[in-house]
Parts: sequence; structure tokens; C-alpha cells
Amino acid sequence: MNISMKSYWNKRYQGGRIWGDIPCPSAVLAKEHFKRHKVQSVLVPGCGYGRNSLYFAQQGFEVVAFDISDLAIKHAVEQAKVHLMENLHYAVDDLFNPLFLERKQFDGIYLSNVIHLFLKNERDALFDIVTSLLKPKGVLAFSCISVYDANNYGIGDEIEPNTFMKHEGKPLHFFADEEIREILEPRYRILEQRLHIQTESDPSGEVEDLHLWFVAAEKE
Repeated sequence: MNISMKSYWNKRYQGGRIWGDIPCPSAVLAKEHFKRHKVQSVLVPGCGYGRNSLYFAQQGFEVVAFDISDLAIKHAVEQAKVHLMENLHYAVDDLFNPLFLERKQFDGIYLSNVIHLFLKNERDALFDIVTSLLKPKGVLAFSCISVYDANNYGIGDEIEPNTFMKHEGKPLHFFADEEIREILEPRYRILEQRLHIQTESDPSGEVEDLHLWFVAAEKE
């Protein structure tokens, strides 16, 4: 398990439910694709304190979610108990080695603002892992920051193409249109790719509007 990453996120989540309880716009968009494709089981890697996982469970999906932060999962489990959600299951595990899943596959997978937090070799590995956990014809839905986010793009040292170190220890990769197609095809058929805005606080506590991609794709 990545101890430095675990420490980083535990420190962030000391503030509790730092982004509120309303699900991300991308979770609402993902729900529509999941319903349309008759998804029953949903995996949420990097779930944080569970606002999106809880939303999916409330929509009737059987949800499994996990995060590297044990503090985040503590908050998530508490909320699941408050809402009496029996179709929502949490675990603490590593994004790149989720041993608790034991090769189980899901109808749908959702990642909220996770993929852009890593360097290229890690992003490639993450897509491989996610693909292995998704059933054939399953739906992958995710959000990630775009090159059109003028407030953040280009801030900090560029450590890889379109990847900047704005906050210490936290790389941020900005996705271009064609890059998303390149990483998904031919393993996936893209169902939707669109820009949207999500308002949240950054690590310094500053509230900002993020210009994100929402992507939904069907595994071939």
C-alpha cells in the first residue's frame, strides 16, 4: 500500500466531509448510463468518504466502494449506517492492488476525479486494472480534469506532458480530447464524452470551478 498517498488523504479527510454530501455532477450523469445499460453492480474505486457511493446505492445499485484512506472509509461507513444502506459495502484497499475484490467483476465502474492524480505509467496501470474488473459490455464512467481548465492548467512545474505539480506531492494531469479516445479505444466504445463544471475546494481550501471531462464507455 502507498503509505505516502494514504497519509496525504488521511490528512485531507481530517476535515470530515470536505466537499459536502451532494453527489458529483458526473455521478448523476453516470447513473443515467448505468440505468440505460441495466447495470446492477457498481464498483467505486477511490471513493473518498462516499458521497457518490451512497448516491448510487440510493438509486438501487449494489455498490462496492473502497479507498486507501481508512479515515475516509470511517466517514463513509458512518453515513451508510445513518441511511440504513444494506446494498453498500466499503473496504480500505490500494487502488493499484485491490486484493479484497479477489478478481470479482462488476457491471459498472465509476471514478470521480481519480485518474488525473497520477503519472502516465500509473494511469496506464489503473486503466488496465479497471478494465480487468469490468464485465464484458460493462459501463465505465469517470470524470477527469481537462486541458480547458484555465484556472489550473500550467500552474506548477510541468513534470510530464500536460501534467503539473500545483500542490506538493499531488501531480495533476490535464486530459485533451484525443487522449481520452486513445486510452479507451479499442477496448471500449465511447458512449459519451462531454465537458462540465464541478465546484469544490482545493487542498489549500480555496473554492474553485473545475472544468472536467465526463466520459462513459462500454467495454468491448
